[in-house]
Amino acid sequence: MRKTRFVAATALALMACTTVPAAAAPGSPRDGLMPSVVGKTLWEAEGAVPFGTHLTFVDGTGQHRKVVWPTNWQVCKQDPAAGAPLTSTTAVTLTVVKLQEKCSVSH
Repeated sequence: MRKTRFVAATALALMACTTVPAAAAPGSPRDGLMPSVVGKTLWEAEGAVPFGTHLTFVDGTGQHRKVVWPTNWQVCKQDPAAGAPLTSTTAVTLTVVKLQEKCSVSH
């Protein structure tokens, strides 16, 4: 029982030390601008968009393949376009093909 109280008190104290005041709190982690990710590997693209952004991947060949290893895929098309505002409700779709394939998106 004492250990539980100690852990809870310690957790609350740590949270109080790391809490940002409401006036200084940034927007959602997904707020910002959409970066240009066309031509990058999917791994690089995932790292470029704000953390927490919901990404959907579409196979650019039309074969409906699933991405298993992001470093083996390249981005051919992005929606929204680079520079578009991102909010907590923005859906991002990346059309991708494997690295050895050409970006001939027929959508």
